[in-house]
Amino acid sequence: MKRTIIFSLFLAWLIALSAQPQMIFDKQVSSLGSILWANPASSTFKVTNVGNEPLEIRDVKTSCACTVADWTKSPIQPGQSGTIMAVFDAKALGHFYKEVEIYSNVADEPVYLQMEGKVVASGDEVTNTVGYEIEMGDVKLNKDALFFSGVNRGEEPVEELLILNTSRAAFEPVLMHVPDYLEVTAIPKRIAAGRNGKLRIKLLSDKLHDTGLTQTSVYLSRFFGDKVSVDNELNVMVMLAPENKNVEGAASPVMELSSKEISLGLKNKPKGKTTVLIKNTGRGVLNIDRLQVFSSAVSVNIPRKQVGPGEIIKMKIAIDKTKLTGGRQPRVLIVSNDPERPAEMITIKLD
Repeated sequence: MKRTIIFSLFLAWLIALSAQPQMIFDKQVSSLGSILWANPASSTFKVTNVGNEPLEIRDVKTSCACTVADWTKSPIQPGQSGTIMAVFDAKALGHFYKEVEIYSNVADEPVYLQMEGKVVASGDEVTNTVGYEIEMGDVKLNKDALFFSGVNRGEEPVEELLILNTSRAAFEPVLMHVPDYLEVTAIPKRIAAGRNGKLRIKLLSDKLHDTGLTQTSVYLSRFFGDKVSVDNELNVMVMLAPENKNVEGAASPVMELSSKEISLGLKNKPKGKTTVLIKNTGRGVLNIDRLQVFSSAVSVNIPRKQVGPGEIIKMKIAIDKTKLTGGRQPRVLIVSNDPERPAEMITIKLD
């Protein structure tokens, strides 16, 4: 009898030991090369749960105040992946080496990831334009879309468009076809060759007539006499919250995504696909009113448009890299009846 009890306890211990999450990363060190001074540079680390229990990333700490991190907050199910993004604000010239500490339910001790590179003063010295992936001729941008989400009437949020001038001549950044509810300021007004600047775009929400989603396009003038075209188009999306928000205690849905940034690893592959989990952690029924993609290279599919409290559905995303044009960032917009976050944007990175 004693042997049976001991064996049963040993077997239970083995089962408990084997039933646990395990995480692996696509890389331990992110080499950023030469980046431009006074411009934030980011690294995204893909983490995959290769265990048989949900993986929880409980906290992420950085080695200095110059680096901030964001990560997948919801549990990562077995076989699924999440991301950890670290942003380094390069305020000093020279070489840098930064660490990111990952705390999870895998072990008590953290896992360390690293970012390294060199901060330079001139665009001529830049070898890595991470953060400036969008090419518009001799101009590089950090994004090709402006997204103002969950804005209440009267608020005036600001988005910044970072610009790198890689040409041999000075450049005056100007946006064309700007609606009256946007206010644009160029800093500086003229960007020298090999230098960087930015456009500050302020939303004047009082000038919007309708609640919900408002979409338009503006166009970056890259040289004197430049015309509007798909080559210099920037999408602008505003999600204006309704005046009558749900009262406290009302049964509201809450949409949570397993990831808002996806890395597909398509450096040497033309096609890829992934799954994002949509979970309703609220008390009301979540209605997915719209799924919108911004490129014919991207397709999405969900099994149904209603998600009950506590339920999870899988959104399948597929991409064909051969159909992408102009180096544009693939994105998926989800519009729902979540009163606090009525719209969420998922960005898709190919590498």
